[in-house]
Amino acid sequence: MPKAKHNLTDVASRMMSGVVQIHVEGYIEEDIQSVLNPSIKIPGIWSGSGFFVKFKNLEGYIVTNAHVIRNAYKVEISSMLTSEERFDTEIVGLVKQLEPDVALIKLTADELERFKKTAIQPIAYLELSEQPDPSRGEAIKAIGYPLGMVEPNITSGEITNFVSGSEFTTERFVTNAAINPGNSGGPSINDQGKVVGLNTAMMVNAENIGFITPASFVKIIIENLLIFNEPHFADFGGKLQKNAENFNPFLHQDQARGVIVSQVLKNGFLDSAKILPKDVILSINQVEFDRHGIVIGKEGIYRHKNIFDVIKLIPIGQQVEITYLRKGQVRTTYAKAMRDPQKGIVSNPILSERVYFEVFGMIVQPLSFEIIQ
Repeated sequence: MPKAKHNLTDVASRMMSGVVQIHVEGYIEEDIQSVLNPSIKIPGIWSGSGFFVKFKNLEGYIVTNAHVIRNAYKVEISSMLTSEERFDTEIVGLVKQLEPDVALIKLTADELERFKKTAIQPIAYLELSEQPDPSRGEAIKAIGYPLGMVEPNITSGEITNFVSGSEFTTERFVTNAAINPGNSGGPSINDQGKVVGLNTAMMVNAENIGFITPASFVKIIIENLLIFNEPHFADFGGKLQKNAENFNPFLHQDQARGVIVSQVLKNGFLDSAKILPKDVILSINQVEFDRHGIVIGKEGIYRHKNIFDVIKLIPIGQQVEITYLRKGQVRTTYAKAMRDPQKGIVSNPILSERVYFEVFGMIVQPLSFEIIQ
């Protein structure tokens, strides 16, 4: 055990050079005046963390949390490799609703060359973990620039728990490694030298509870940004509900297993797969679910990974196998994974993108989740 800890310390020290500090000038989005009147923009400055990501043959791309740059108008980075020099970046894309809390930025071509000339050693690109999700108790190191520190900070901890996703949220890992303001967007790494996730948030008024966005979600968002130019992931395009034994006579099922389809949206994934309301989804790509939508099998014993976590990690455009029950008969169908068709009230957190007009001193704008909140 001491040897593993020593190895992880050495690994973190090597990977530290790939972590950058992000300096942001932007608008303070939490200000209620800006929400109710988009013409009012309160400027502010803040900082976060990020890291150079190894992805195919790309150079100069940096992963961070979306909340770090969401309402930014200027984003710069600095690195321990380049003294106190700052470098301009461009925003490639971000998940505006922070589910998952992932963004991708890049150094401009000129700034990348300047970075290379200034750096005391080549850029260290960090690799996202491809292995199955970490186990509870697995040791990690969280790296970042908390509280505006000018040098990277390393804290130790473990993966202590998992928070499963839902229709509107994505899965998170829980850690007891210290994550403080400014750490956001930095990597949590394992003893294999791989990034297991993004340092994302901490629990206020609690001790030793921080949250990590899994590397699997980071990877799927990067791919969708670069291939489809949009930071979305696959979804059902409909509503699901839990199954129950008292539904057995109505659904012609022997036991309550799988989740019930209660609504199918036009032009969504379920519609494309010819799934109907009252069908019962038993498995996706041969991953089976219990009546609560929780994965059945070894993975389900140790954590509550659910049907929403499974569908969101399927690349958009990939063929998906669905096994379902209809009127007592088990059937199989196929459809390509697709994003959820936009519906109803939407979230619009980017101040500069809000559409509004002023009439006799009144501000008129579309209803959004931000206004409701």
